[in-house]
Amino acid sequence: MNVAVIGAGTYGSYIVNSLLNKFPEIKISLFEVGTWDIKNEGEIGYKSNVINGNYSGLSKGRFFGFGGTSAKWGGQLLTFSERDFSNPSPYLKDIVDLNIKYKEQIFRTFGIKSNYIERNISDKLFIKTGIWLSYFNRNLFKYFKINKRKNIKIISNARVIKILTNGYNTVKGIVYKQNGIKKEESFDHYFLAAGAFESIRILMVSGLLEQCNVRFSDHLSQKVFKIKGPTKINTEDFSFRIKGSSLITKRIIGEIDGVSFFVNPIFNSEFSFFNNLKVLLFERKFSPKIIKSVLKDLPYVFLFIWYLLMLRKIYVYKGEWYFYIDIENPNKDCFVRLSKQKDKFNEMTLEVNFSINKNTSLILRKVKQLIKQYLMDNNVSFEECFSEIQVEKYVDTYHPYGMICDFNSVKEYFNMFTNMLVVNTGILPRAGGINLTAAVFPLIEEYITNYFRK
Repeated sequence: MNVAVIGAGTYGSYIVNSLLNKFPEIKISLFEVGTWDIKNEGEIGYKSNVINGNYSGLSKGRFFGFGGTSAKWGGQLLTFSERDFSNPSPYLKDIVDLNIKYKEQIFRTFGIKSNYIERNISDKLFIKTGIWLSYFNRNLFKYFKINKRKNIKIISNARVIKILTNGYNTVKGIVYKQNGIKKEESFDHYFLAAGAFESIRILMVSGLLEQCNVRFSDHLSQKVFKIKGPTKINTEDFSFRIKGSSLITKRIIGEIDGVSFFVNPIFNSEFSFFNNLKVLLFERKFSPKIIKSVLKDLPYVFLFIWYLLMLRKIYVYKGEWYFYIDIENPNKDCFVRLSKQKDKFNEMTLEVNFSINKNTSLILRKVKQLIKQYLMDNNVSFEECFSEIQVEKYVDTYHPYGMICDFNSVKEYFNMFTNMLVVNTGILPRAGGINLTAAVFPLIEEYITNYFRK
């Protein structure tokens, strides 16, 4: 059987690994618009236009090349459980069930034990533990050694621009551009994993979506409390722990008025060394100013290193840290659509409308009061922060959802096409209180195990 995987990013790499683990002799053609050089939207030649709001998820949050976004930001292993949604739709309930079914397998894939227990800290709040993959293992293309596996043909510098069907829901072939030349190929089975927005663009250009405006949403974020004191609140220690080379983190999760939220501890946001370290690791920028800043904070740097190596935890600068609230944006009017403008590839671009619902501020106030009461009940020293709602916080929290999700069941989603699976966070109807990437891995496993027609 010949299989085409479109996109060599996070999901494309995971799909290839899962396929080869179950079917070692299968032949895979992996299409990728980039190469080893990870590029953002503008650098790769794509283009988008925000027609309303300040959403920067496309221009600053998506990356192309071997490993895609996983090569740039890494990934946090978090999955849904029965606690995440009080009233899930049948489709969402199926997704949660698969998350529970495959959780241990997903964690084992990355050499991690999933022995972290979710605990209630009040009648409306619970704790979920997540694991940030180590800096050296975050690029899934490299982690799964995709370029060294047998039976894989990697077609780089190749942008898939159209999907050909029989007029219904069976894919007959794909059209792609490579070095300016348009080509066409056919396969037995297809996986569309070109990123949430690019996959939508391809489906719209191919005439495979009925709607002209595809709805979507994302998280909103707000800095709410500055904590002055220990990272331990009652029995929960929110400090970031080191296990192996991965980072163990905790977050508070809840739901109000049908809107999920999570409360993240943010450490060292005012520690210039830590900020410069993020610039070096994530943005790969280097300057004498960074060296000067590090030297100035040298005593704290030594403390940071001591905590890291000896105590296996992240040092908290001057014992002060923050709680951020991230919530699902409940606005149903956010959408993405095709634009008449063309990009570097002479292909149609995207227009994005992302606005904040008038009820969002009310929901945030309710969440803030809930967390404030939790801090007061536990005698925590804190001060309130008065900040704007952020829609440009793309680092770590860029996870579009709610794009292609009007299904009655996971089975219906799997059968959207007879021989193609669309894989991205956009197929999830809700974001819940997690970083969404790992929540889609169980769907890939279930599809390849029980629905993939070899």
